[in-house]
Amino acid sequence: MNRRKEYGAEFKHPYWARQINAIVHELSRLAIVCDIELGLPGLPERILKNDDSVCGRDNPRMFQQMRQHLMALFTLEMRTIERLGPDDTKEILNHVRATIIAMRRAGSAGHSLPRDEL
Repeated sequence: MNRRKEYGAEFKHPYWARQINAIVHELSRLAIVCDIELGLPGLPERILKNDDSVCGRDNPRMFQQMRQHLMALFTLEMRTIERLGPDDTKEILNHVRATIIAMRRAGSAGHSLPRDEL
């Protein structure tokens, strides 16, 4: 894949797209390690409340990393909305999510996505 496209160069705001993309990719990797289906209703809130019962595998260190990345993503999303507005932010988030879904469909068991996305 063209490296420039992968990191959001097709957007008006490639810096913000790269930042969000990096965090989301790491969250996806951590979700696989912890055996968590990202995107399930209420799951982010449970992770933020430090509820590690959402994990299919016991890995406290990776769960804490996931929690930290999730907090960072929410903070970055709010900053992006403030700087770019909700429409451009939504465009970036939709593209990043579509990229993650395509990656999971291509080569993963899908543990990091809701079942209805597979």
